[in-house]
Amino acid sequence: MIDWQSIDFKGKSTGQVKVKCPSCIGNRSNKSDVSLSVNLDKGIGKCHYCEEVAIRDPKKKEQKEYKYPVQEWQNFTKLSDKIVKWFNGRKITQNTLIKAKITEETYYQPSLKKEVNNVVFNYFEGKTLINKKYRSGDKKFTQSSGTKNIFYGINDIIDCKEIYIVEGEIDKLSLMEIGIDNCISVPNGANDNDDVWANSEDYLKGVETFYIATDKDEKGNIVAEKIAQRLGRWRCRRIIFEGKDANEDLVSGVLEQSLKNIQAYPVSGTLKVSHFENDIFDLYDNGLPNVVAPKGNGLDRLDGCFSTMMGHLVVCTGIPSHGKSTFMEWYVLNLLAENDLKASFFSPEHMPFALHQSTFIQKFYGRTFFESYDKKRITKQEIKDYIEWADEKIYVTCPENGSAATWDFIFDTFKQQIYSYGVNVFVIDAFNKVLFDKSGNKKDNIDEVLTRLTSFSQLNNVLVFLVAHPTKMYTDEKTGEVRVPTLYDVSGSADFRNQTHDGFCIHRMFGEIPRTRFINLKTKYSFQGEIGKEIEFVWHPSGRYYSPFENYTIKPLVDLAKNQSKLEFDTTNGYPSIWD
Repeated sequence: MIDWQSIDFKGKSTGQVKVKCPSCIGNRSNKSDVSLSVNLDKGIGKCHYCEEVAIRDPKKKEQKEYKYPVQEWQNFTKLSDKIVKWFNGRKITQNTLIKAKITEETYYQPSLKKEVNNVVFNYFEGKTLINKKYRSGDKKFTQSSGTKNIFYGINDIIDCKEIYIVEGEIDKLSLMEIGIDNCISVPNGANDNDDVWANSEDYLKGVETFYIATDKDEKGNIVAEKIAQRLGRWRCRRIIFEGKDANEDLVSGVLEQSLKNIQAYPVSGTLKVSHFENDIFDLYDNGLPNVVAPKGNGLDRLDGCFSTMMGHLVVCTGIPSHGKSTFMEWYVLNLLAENDLKASFFSPEHMPFALHQSTFIQKFYGRTFFESYDKKRITKQEIKDYIEWADEKIYVTCPENGSAATWDFIFDTFKQQIYSYGVNVFVIDAFNKVLFDKSGNKKDNIDEVLTRLTSFSQLNNVLVFLVAHPTKMYTDEKTGEVRVPTLYDVSGSADFRNQTHDGFCIHRMFGEIPRTRFINLKTKYSFQGEIGKEIEFVWHPSGRYYSPFENYTIKPLVDLAKNQSKLEFDTTNGYPSIWD
């Protein structure tokens, strides 16, 4: 890797420039040769002589220490006859093997519990070998330990406007075989890895179009969807193979034709009805789209009342101090526990963050976090178990400098979280805690932000929950009670009703037996629920909500350890006793 600070740009700060490469110019006979091509706007460059790369890091990320395999290279052409013939059987020639720097090596395969001969796929970043992936003859895989996770073939996409993404190293070689080098492979097949995306970000940010060419099976479709969500569906196209994958089509002689079988993701612009053909038949064969809704812990009572969908903006409103945030967090935690989802919370009203997380931990276990007379306090081991689980499921959004967040910051951060961590659920608590990026009419600014939120959720196929306060309370003239607010009562604009997909109200009824009403204010589609329908819950001091007049077993949302306690409590007159 070339040190960005060592490059002499001759006073230029923008555009594409060619300059001397500090990595190799000292060893060159022609000291005036400008072999380093640099795009100053993107902050990335490559030397076309020594093939080293240079990357400017404006964020000054903390440098992670990696272990690198020892570079003890043999003649790349000296592969065994057996391996060469094996690759030839898959229509991959020796020229491609040499170009891709394929080697072989005797190495220990953990699944076989012995050393065997392996094909070695060597991962390079510039001229640096950063990882070795080993494949045995019976398709067992392992790799060097402690290495840097990155896409296979990352050098081949520098300065490319269009790239292909495949699901395996052999598929990458298959595209190289027909002359397509601008291709990378995910390193672990269908297994998603956040580090891969974080380490490859600088190489991908200048790409305009991504051709996702993963396997034509259920796992391949899942991988394709995850990739499209991280990169932005509007920039992605899906390649549909004739057979299972790129290599199978190479062997059968149809790979070049398959790469022309391109499907656009239906996100924006103009599409023909035929683009939706598969989706239409999926509806015909499998029924209505999947809704997103909690399945247990009393929240299953919302079935028939309210549910939402990926790609929707959901607004929660209610009278101040009636438990909007508490219910929203309980709802989202259940979604995370029951589905392959990750959530990011923007909750500036709930600082410090450690205290806020203590309320999450209480909801997670259904017991008290703090010291009390209760003997059922959450243990330190349970806290550690929760942190390990939450570290892959829950993220906190906040400005680094402690300043108030703007909507541009929110959208930029959320987009980055989709890319780097695969986050697909976002909670904004609350709308009035985010500053508008420009002055002007408040209603116009609100309408613009709501339009951006709905578009953001739809284009990225993510779920956005938004807590919004009513503008003021209205009292019923007959009863004298404060009227339950609707989406039209939310401060600033009727678009909180018109622009959002789904919405509900949380309304606490005080009295001898306090109840909480969940009221469906809006669902986009009729199959999601019944507008106007309401369900009553009782609040438990842990922050959970239960059905009245029922007995429950208190257990963690996810069984993280075998020694987790499962505690029984019963209701008294429909209300669970404190920490009981």
